[in-house]
Amino acid sequence: MYLSAATKECIPGRDDTGKEINPTTHRKRECLRHVPLGKQITMMTFDLEERMKMQRPRIGIMVIPGYTSTAVAKWIAKVLKLTGESIHMDIEILTTAHVPVYGYGKSHGYSKLIRVTLPLPLAINDAYYYSMNELTENREGNNNINNNNNNGSFLLQNLDAILDETKLKYTAKPSPQTVGSITELLLRWHCRLSHVAAHTAELTLTLDDILKHPTDTLETILTFVWRQDWEWEGHNHNTNMREERELYPKIWNGAAEEFFASEDGSLQPLLNQLSLLLQDDLSTSDAAFGETIRQSFANEMTKSNNLTAWPCPSFWDGVNNDNSGAAHKIASEMTPNCRDGDPYARCTVNRDRCEVKKDAKCE
Repeated sequence: MYLSAATKECIPGRDDTGKEINPTTHRKRECLRHVPLGKQITMMTFDLEERMKMQRPRIGIMVIPGYTSTAVAKWIAKVLKLTGESIHMDIEILTTAHVPVYGYGKSHGYSKLIRVTLPLPLAINDAYYYSMNELTENREGNNNINNNNNNGSFLLQNLDAILDETKLKYTAKPSPQTVGSITELLLRWHCRLSHVAAHTAELTLTLDDILKHPTDTLETILTFVWRQDWEWEGHNHNTNMREERELYPKIWNGAAEEFFASEDGSLQPLLNQLSLLLQDDLSTSDAAFGETIRQSFANEMTKSNNLTAWPCPSFWDGVNNDNSGAAHKIASEMTPNCRDGDPYARCTVNRDRCEVKKDAKCE
């Protein structure tokens, strides 16, 4: 059940939903690809045609905080940036751990999502070391691939950070309580992303596929993102906004192979991070940690009804059991993008507002 939820996706044009019903709309599951105008644009005095020219598809690369995750995110963002330039298509690429707000496809402000899934023990280890070395309560600087001033506080910082021997050596090993709290947070993150896949175009990539089949994975990414299926706000869906979109390549195999053979497409930075993390695999080096992960996993799967409960358990439920501060930092990175004044997200579900306030009970 965990693997099913953690790899759940919604691919436009691929009818594999069967009779699955969207719990929000009570209709057959859809894969929406909405391209929002954004609140800051709709409030301007430009006429509709001028406002539509300012639209850009918004691609969210959803990753947990971690060295491995951010290395994968950079790899994905680079290939999208390069191919976007080659076909003269401007998109906005946002790398974040913050889950989309609850609601239907137009609430969260993303056109398409790419979720990166790591093996759970590796993800726990990765998130712990990243949180202890790269995350602070008051983050400074902006190291994003795509610097968007309106959404900077919701984009994952320190994308260029790397794990080295010094960080590994001088970071205290986590307690069983910390490992348990991080396990719960990761499962809740996947619970939220799986709900989004009920109505929004979402591609899920596993680390195993990336390492074993990198060019096939790149081709899958490019085909998913550049598919001719945008749902433009304010446009007649039967007409194209720009004629050159009809010139998009239909097969991306060549572009995938070319990128992977380039310096930008190398997976060596990712492999370097993995080699260090695997030197300190908590789940196998200490039986107590492995047992903690299994117990926390079982408890969380029960609490979330195998990651299908709506709403998902709060990110703040139980984080105070961790004295290291790691779980609190990770939870802060995962809470939904729910702030007044956000130009794209429409925060309409009270549970999201409670998450921002760190209110687990939400009464």
